[in-house]
Amino acid sequence: MKHPAACIQCGLCVEACPVEKVGGHAIVTFLTNPAADDYSVWLCSSCWRCHEVCPVNVDIYGLMMAQRRREDPPAGYRDAYERLLRTGWALAIDQEMLDQMRADEGLEALELPPADLVEALLDDEA
Repeated sequence: MKHPAACIQCGLCVEACPVEKVGGHAIVTFLTNPAADDYSVWLCSSCWRCHEVCPVNVDIYGLMMAQRRREDPPAGYRDAYERLLRTGWALAIDQEMLDQMRADEGLEALELPPADLVEALLDDEA
């Protein structure tokens, strides 16, 4: 993989990026316009389409990860990570919500594992 300075600013990564297609500005915005200040490295969907289409094999992932290490993650990312560690679920979900989602799909109710069990399992991994 090549250093981001090797980018020829062809824009293929921007065209391939699903985040860009829905109006967000991901790391590929920065590659094609280094002066851009309205992009976020936290918007990447990890589809790697940008890597697949890059004609000069720029290490877009490496650039993104280096920038992420320099920034604090948005609160929502931090909350989801902490919730995942605590409960095993990235999204805030309770038993009632889970039951309704499953019922909407014609599925039987499913009981969430108790939080203390998830914590115990995580503690055993440490």
